Amino acid sequence: MDLASAGRASDLLSSLFLGTATDRPVIGIPEQYRPTSFADVQLILDGLIERLGQPVQGWKLYFPFKAGQPNLIAPIFNVLPSGGRITAEMSRLRIWEPEIVFRAKSDLPPREEPYSYEEVAQATEAAPAIEFLATRYDVDDLDEIAGRTFERYSDNTLSGGFVVGDPYSDWRTVDFNKMRIVSQMDGGIVGDIRGGHPVVDPFILVFVGVNTARERHGIRAGQVLATLSPSVLLYAKPNAKVEATFEGLGYVSAAYDY
Repeated sequence: MDLASAGRASDLLSSLFLGTATDRPVIGIPEQYRPTSFADVQLILDGLIERLGQPVQGWKLYFPFKAGQPNLIAPIFNVLPSGGRITAEMSRLRIWEPEIVFRAKSDLPPREEPYSYEEVAQATEAAPAIEFLATRYDVDDLDEIAGRTFERYSDNTLSGGFVVGDPYSDWRTVDFNKMRIVSQMDGGIVGDIRGGHPVVDPFILVFVGVNTARERHGIRAGQVLATLSPSVLLYAKPNAKVEATFEGLGYVSAAYDY
């Protein structure tokens, strides 16, 4: 994908974010500038950041699960404190999942020399979080865009944002591989898992992500660094309260405002 095509895709997605898109419904990216690789997705996401002009509150971090796939870093625009309310403007889907995130305690600016594991570990702290999913496409169900991997990732990885609990500086004492995470909706248990993180140790994504970001914009103090969820997708009822308790790490809650 060339920069002009990526720019057209970024224009479309930013107009969906801002509610200024014409020729609705928009259920995907037109074939003439549709992404076909994760490198294309990164170009589109970079353009989205420029066009929206909104503060980046954090980053979703991905590294290759297949040989030849480049690392991917996607912006997080909405970060709420525990107890925050998720509005329809943030997401129309009411789909959520518990997730371990990290927060940067200090800047990790761009530089040539790679950051060491210890440098990144000392500069970050872990926190319990809830990610709420969203799509800007005019669909009512994610199944409508199933199988369209690169278009889904280009839609800011289908993320609406995160609700983040209190950070825990002594996170290296936590065994993430054995951590129990209990998810609740309106007081009833809807998920109960132990371990099972997609990359076993979620900090590995942070370490790789920081070193990807150092070649670009770096990481700013206070930004949230997301690490993928070990949970299946959870579906909330209208106006539901959702909660997650992370054994040894903490608690986080949110409420849907619609």
